[in-house]
Amino acid sequence: MKTSLVPIALFVSLVASVGAVVPLEGTAFLSLSLFGFMLSLGGLAWWVIRTDLSMDPRHQLKVAAQGFEESWTSFEQDFWAHVASLEHSRD
Repeated sequence: MKTSLVPIALFVSLVASVGAVVPLEGTAFLSLSLFGFMLSLGGLAWWVIRTDLSMDPRHQLKVAAQGFEESWTSFEQDFWAHVASLEHSRD
């Protein structure tokens, strides 16, 4: 199983921002640390949801069906052009 470093880095930055709140209490950097916490938490949530969706077979089928619908029109046109050329060659 291939492990990505992105969720690990997001979790480490989440913990570091929480750890930085205590010594920075009462300074202007407190808001920066809280912003880092929210950004890390949002990034981690995004990563988990994206990974979960990529493993869902229903989501994979929806993506495949969308790709099929996009290419169906050109396939149908090419198919009938091929049929017409075969009928024309028989005559």
